[in-house]
Amino acid sequence: MTWLNWNDLLAPSNPYAAVFFGIMLTLVVAFSIWYETKQKRIVFIAIVTGGLTTVLGVGLLTMVGFY
Repeated sequence: MTWLNWNDLLAPSNPYAAVFFGIMLTLVVAFSIWYETKQKRIVFIAIVTGGLTTVLGVGLLTMVGFY
C-alpha cells in the first residue's frame, strides 16, 4: 500500500487514501448504528449514504484540483 502514508488520517494526500478512510469511517458509523438499533434497513441507508458522500466528495475535490 504505497499510496497510503501515516499522515493520511489527518489530511489525505491522494484520492485513494480519502476513499479508503471515508469507507472505513462509514463502516464504523454503520456498525455503531447496527449496535444501537439492530435494524438492517437503517444500516443499509447509512452505508449507502456514507459511500455516496465519500465518492462524490473525492470526485468533487479531484475536479477542482485538490489532489
